[in-house]
Amino acid sequence: PNQRAIFAPGNLRATQDNERYKDLVEYYLQERYHLRYSGGMVPDVAQLVIKGLGVFATACGGHTSPARLRLLYEVAPAAYIIEKAGGSSSDGARSILDLTIEDTDQRVQAALGSPGEVARFESMVGPAREVEAHHRCVD
Repeated sequence: PNQRAIFAPGNLRATQDNERYKDLVEYYLQERYHLRYSGGMVPDVAQLVIKGLGVFATACGGHTSPARLRLLYEVAPAAYIIEKAGGSSSDGARSILDLTIEDTDQRVQAALGSPGEVARFESMVGPAREVEAHHRCVD
């Protein structure tokens, strides 16, 4: 069967401040990916594992829409599951599992899912430009 990939965007407010993330979301829409938006990373990532196809992506958007997901409690555990299932994870530059946890409240942008889709996130969005105090990434 012809399956289209799922895209589950997080922090859509960041598209107002992060032109690269906006371009990625527009790409998904133009290519007619299936939109999945539950408002929660865990159910969206669980759906990706079940379907085996697609990406959950959330980006830093600046001071008005910084990254919201915590590395230690949310992103790293999901990245571990995704990578063990054969997928990939990235903060825009490297695997989430290669990041050093420096603080329990450290926030990161992330892409989790099919290796090709995570590579697209890295090429279109790339790494967050800077990290401000309290480990909150901004674009």
